[in-house]
Amino acid sequence: MSVLIALLIASCLLAVATIVIILTKLRNYHGRAREVTTNLYRINSEFAVKRDVFDLQRNIFQALARNLRKSPVLVAAEEFQRQYHLGRFVVFCEERNFLVPLMGVGVKLKTLGLLRIDQMKQYFGEVPGSESNDGLGATIARDHFTAIARTTSLPGDFSNAFMYWFAFGINRILFVGEDTQSELARRCGMSDFNSAVWPMLYDICRSNSGYKRQQERIKELHEELRRTGGEIGELARKLRHRAVDPHSFYEISNRLFTIYDQQRLAETFAESVMELLQAALVTVYMQDPENKQLFKKAIAVGDTQRSIPRELTLAPESQLHGLLLGKHQPLTFPVINPALTESDPVVEAAIAGGLTLVEKLQVGTEIRGLVFVAQKTQPKQPGSREQFSDADLEAFSTLANIASLALANVHHYMLIERMSYTDSMTELYNYRYFYKRLNEEIFRAKRYNRLLALVIFDIDNFKAFNDTYGHLAGNEILRNLAILVTESVRVNDVVSRYGGEEFCVIMPDTGYANCLIFIERLRRKIEDHRFSSEYVEGGYQITISIGAAIYPNDTVMTDRLIYSADIALLKAKADGRNRSVMFNSSLLQDDRFRQSSQAQLTDPGTHDDT
Repeated sequence: MSVLIALLIASCLLAVATIVIILTKLRNYHGRAREVTTNLYRINSEFAVKRDVFDLQRNIFQALARNLRKSPVLVAAEEFQRQYHLGRFVVFCEERNFLVPLMGVGVKLKTLGLLRIDQMKQYFGEVPGSESNDGLGATIARDHFTAIARTTSLPGDFSNAFMYWFAFGINRILFVGEDTQSELARRCGMSDFNSAVWPMLYDICRSNSGYKRQQERIKELHEELRRTGGEIGELARKLRHRAVDPHSFYEISNRLFTIYDQQRLAETFAESVMELLQAALVTVYMQDPENKQLFKKAIAVGDTQRSIPRELTLAPESQLHGLLLGKHQPLTFPVINPALTESDPVVEAAIAGGLTLVEKLQVGTEIRGLVFVAQKTQPKQPGSREQFSDADLEAFSTLANIASLALANVHHYMLIERMSYTDSMTELYNYRYFYKRLNEEIFRAKRYNRLLALVIFDIDNFKAFNDTYGHLAGNEILRNLAILVTESVRVNDVVSRYGGEEFCVIMPDTGYANCLIFIERLRRKIEDHRFSSEYVEGGYQITISIGAAIYPNDTVMTDRLIYSADIALLKAKADGRNRSVMFNSSLLQDDRFRQSSQAQLTDPGTHDDT
């Protein structure tokens, strides 16, 4: 009996032990399952945030493409409001120890005041900053909204007010607005969202300042053109009272003011003077844009066998320059000689060439052109020395005034055109001009059976530099690099800013071997160069990654040539950066590039790797 009891007790103990072991394992499995669930939730949250940020960036760029008449900052503000269900809001960005309102919806930014950085200490105790790449954010208590609204003249009736402060590098940004569904507040609790969205909004706000200045300059130029049109109308009214047929002046002014090219203007003006005065020779000199004292012959109409110099030098301090600016009628040779107390090479050259009259083309206070006229082909009276009557001189002067206004019109047009094709940051050509010029160069290379190289490069680790030293130092890099690259290329090469920190060089008449030599020399030159800086003590050094492709060896299509050079650039980055790579068809077999290449590049080209 005792044996049975012992066996029963042993069986019970064994069962208890088994149950304990099973419970222990179940607890371990539960802990592991909870850990896996937590990791999956974290990964899903990070993915959702990245997708959210990507959607915001994509929507902003698409909205910009659809609303070309709106400023980028307004488009970005409206898209930001729509995506996060916001009401009225304002975004302040730091500028010289102040927080300046640069973006907003539902609030007039011009009526808002500034916030001093040291004023923010009453809300934080100490103004937070961040030297890390991810940045540092903090939510401001709603109790402080009234004080901020009073300081900046914000409306005090914000519902569900939300205020968020974010610092990255040396830059700070403050959001104040109506978070109607608390959607933005939830997003601001995620570091991935903050480190991506707030720096992007900061960049859009700061870049808009340059955009506004450019728009204001264009408005000023249009206003000058409008005033010029008024002056033209006044001249046309005066011409009706001249001895010369007013209809002739009307036709001439119409021809001149439909021209937007300086050379064509000079040619049309010379022909008009020839027709009006019946002169034997009319020669027009235009000011050299690099050397203001040098005037180069643009056109000569009539008896071109005469000895007429190709260039003239008219110094601002010369007596002839003063006479031209002081007189309202053309100067007559050699009558002006007594007025000159010293010899003048321009006068001596004009007399030697048998020229009789000289008149200026004036834009503002500058002489931009000189017009010389020889004697009439048929004098008023046989044997008479008097070549031109007072009516002729007055008509010539009036016509020169019209041409001066037309020349100012040409300069304004050229300036507006140059601004539309120029990147305001680096003063290089922008993407619009780059794409237009690349098509032209490919057409020229195809027509004359020549080679063409396209080089694309960007700055390595540029974002890290921006986050460390600030965007002003980053802008300084772009400007200094643009100068260095421009000094390193040939005269006929075209350097453009492709976008961000990417640059392009179009190299006509350049094949594989010469392009390879150039990109490696450029890479080494930039790597060895130390840039001076007002933001980085001791200056800085940078490296670049370069890719290049050749027309027609790699492809014969414009977009595919850009794509091929970009694939080579990606290869240079993938190999560790600070590399120069020429495109070849084997790059398309790389798994890292295969998916995009199959979608965008169907023509493998005729590339010869030798």
